[in-house]
Amino acid sequence: MVRWAYFLSREEIVSLHKKHGGKRGNFDPDNPYDFDHARRFIFKYLLPNPVKAWYASLDDEDGIVFFVGLPLPEPREAFTNKYANRCYKMFGRAPQWSTVVPNSLNLHWDVYGSDKKDHRLELVEYLGSDRDGDLYPLAEGDGICDTPSAT
Repeated sequence: MVRWAYFLSREEIVSLHKKHGGKRGNFDPDNPYDFDHARRFIFKYLLPNPVKAWYASLDDEDGIVFFVGLPLPEPREAFTNKYANRCYKMFGRAPQWSTVVPNSLNLHWDVYGSDKKDHRLELVEYLGSDRDGDLYPLAEGDGICDTPSAT
């Protein structure tokens, strides 16, 4: 299976939150509340399109991975141009393609970046999706996804 992924370290996710006008928190990547505010901000921006968010580590660096689009090998089929443009506006780059490591219960992925090297992504905790909503909402009702998934 192929997934399109954006991995963001703690520093990157908080920096993006601030850059795009986030208002909550002190923008401290070492503060778990600021880190979570940034994750929610980006997650909500990507909705209602297909997205899954996980707390993860990439080569032993903690952060968040956003799997965007459908699990298809061809990016033109995985997500629409409108969604691709939306992702590019947020992240400033194309997603990395990733493949699941066999016999890892879909918790380990090989991620291929622009450097043509594979990196090991380990999924630690599922945080939400366009279908499930945010599993750790800030306020009541934030965790419920009331818009249908775009396909």
